[in-house]
Amino acid sequence: MDNIDPVKSVEDEDYECEYEEEEKPVRLKEAISIQDVISDSAIFEVNMDYAEEEDLQLTYFNKEELLRCSNSHCIDGYEDDENGSGEKFPPGKTPFEILALKMVSISDDGKVKKKEMKSGYGSVVPEGAYVIVHYNAYIEYGDEPYDSTWLRGNPKKFRLNRNHVIPGLDVAVSTMKKGEHSRFLIHPDMGFGKYGCPPRIPGNAELLFDIELINFQDAAAAEAFEALSLDEREKQDFAVILKAAQAEHLVGNDLFKSGKINAAITKYKKVEKFLEKCHLKDSNEEEQQQKQLLKVYVNLSVCYNKQKKPELACIASKEALRIDPKSAKALFNFGKALLTLSDYRQARHLFLQAQKIQPDNPEITEELKKLNKKQETYNKEIKSFSQRAFNSSNQPTKGTTTGKAEVTEKFQEEVVALITEFMNDSEKNQITLPPHLTAQEELCIRQKAGEKGLIVRSCEQRGEMQFYLSKPEQW
Repeated sequence: MDNIDPVKSVEDEDYECEYEEEEKPVRLKEAISIQDVISDSAIFEVNMDYAEEEDLQLTYFNKEELLRCSNSHCIDGYEDDENGSGEKFPPGKTPFEILALKMVSISDDGKVKKKEMKSGYGSVVPEGAYVIVHYNAYIEYGDEPYDSTWLRGNPKKFRLNRNHVIPGLDVAVSTMKKGEHSRFLIHPDMGFGKYGCPPRIPGNAELLFDIELINFQDAAAAEAFEALSLDEREKQDFAVILKAAQAEHLVGNDLFKSGKINAAITKYKKVEKFLEKCHLKDSNEEEQQQKQLLKVYVNLSVCYNKQKKPELACIASKEALRIDPKSAKALFNFGKALLTLSDYRQARHLFLQAQKIQPDNPEITEELKKLNKKQETYNKEIKSFSQRAFNSSNQPTKGTTTGKAEVTEKFQEEVVALITEFMNDSEKNQITLPPHLTAQEELCIRQKAGEKGLIVRSCEQRGEMQFYLSKPEQW
């Protein structure tokens, strides 16, 4: 439904600390960002607890997983040709020198070399694009990767030529097409330089990257579109607008995965504006527009649920269901929002609808279990409240619907207890009040809730008024 990466851009001259070749590298207590190094604000604190035995083996990935990504090319230079047979090069050359013989230079200075292993399709990645790649990265004579997105189970996402990665990786990926798998040799000057990145990457290390380009979005298209005036935007072809919208959407997804929910919402709302104010010339463009908007509304509902803003999540989910009434994701997130609002009956209905569409989805099953548990607890609370508050000693009294509510002291005590318990429960934004309240009982609850900054809402369901106690959005 939904690390500090060692591949960072490092210029040799950016290091302000002294480095002596004969000394062993040391481990720091905490990682530092490249930005700190560049700004001269980094504080290097050595981890004195780090063992210094020469035979200590550092393990960064699971051993079984490492076997899948081992690479003998880094040791002996042996490489299969297109027919599956192997060719052994003459002795006297290092493994990477042997690999370089079958590669072509893709940089003017020859410091990045490439061999295409599997062809891609479509156009080459545009300048400044957002890219998604999988890779294994090796040093010479190291058959195990020093870094691997495949082993981490999470592809690398970055923007080209924005100093997000080492320069050689920018150069390498900028030559690829979607779906392409290629191998690259990167000179130290385009990698981690003379200092390396101890303990995994020694100084002056040449790097071997096996890269697969999964996807990319033209970020420049989004920037160019945003630079246009409102009148100019409306005159653009839908293809231009869709390209800009998809690029912004991808950025929003990355922001969400980084935990920057507000920033992600801003991106999704921007995509919504892009797509709502465009001229569609045929049904095909309308279908593409609606498909992209569906993704936007579903993602907005996820974001609002994360932020504990169920009312906004409901609005976004309804927009998604207007486009596709059978969207399991929209039904699921709508149900989650209503569960937060303690509308158990409707939440169950939506979860069951989503489960019909995706019967094997474990998230839906878990939410139904959570709903059952919450409803059981709620039923016990309401039953207990009703038994204590609406007993024979609490006969409805005469009075007006203004001024102080005329109810028994015991009823008031039970209302205060209910409100206090609700306020202290951080997981609940709304609870359903008992049915069949008299005018004075309703007035009492409204008054006590108002004293605490809470809101009493009401709506008609099946011919009867149902009351809800809610926390304000800024709670």
